[in-house]
Amino acid sequence: MNEATLQPLINELWEDAAEMEGWHVHWLLDGARDPNIENLVRSSGLEHACLFSGQMHPRLQAAAPYLIHLPFGSAAASRLLKRGWGNAWGIFTIARAEVTLAQQRLHLKKFLRVQTEDGKLLAFRYYDPRVLNTYLPTCTSEEFRTFLGPLSRIVAESDGGKKAIEFTLHDDAMRCRTLECRLDDAIQRC
Repeated sequence: MNEATLQPLINELWEDAAEMEGWHVHWLLDGARDPNIENLVRSSGLEHACLFSGQMHPRLQAAAPYLIHLPFGSAAASRLLKRGWGNAWGIFTIARAEVTLAQQRLHLKKFLRVQTEDGKLLAFRYYDPRVLNTYLPTCTSEEFRTFLGPLSRIVAESDGGKKAIEFTLHDDAMRCRTLECRLDDAIQRC
């Protein structure tokens, strides 16, 4: 994927770069989607954190969710976007700059487990955009506000990267907006 095919995504995530001053874009990556994600994150030089805590078996560590800061115009961020967009690697979070990566991590960790009606705890892989795009539209306004927390908006790819869905809070209700990304059908894989 080249810069021109990424431009619609970049426009959506960073909107007008001048207006984005004071805002940060993060990508919550699902390490289970590609065996190289963990190494790509760790070698990127970008600020990042694993949502899981403590010592982990190497296979769990490789499949864990990672939150990574994507600075506007960063070559490392661009390389990650080229590699992962269209592959359901994760969801994007946009928040004011004063909401640190550590604060986002603590907030997002709250949703890693869900409880069934019979009390059983299950892992909730909401950071898979296919899961998030199914889950969020079922939320009440209150549930969405809780999920959004300190975040301003969430963006998730859809339809194999041809679309992006933006979830925001507007007039105390969730607003979904589908964006056509018009990325080339013949995406060049790195």
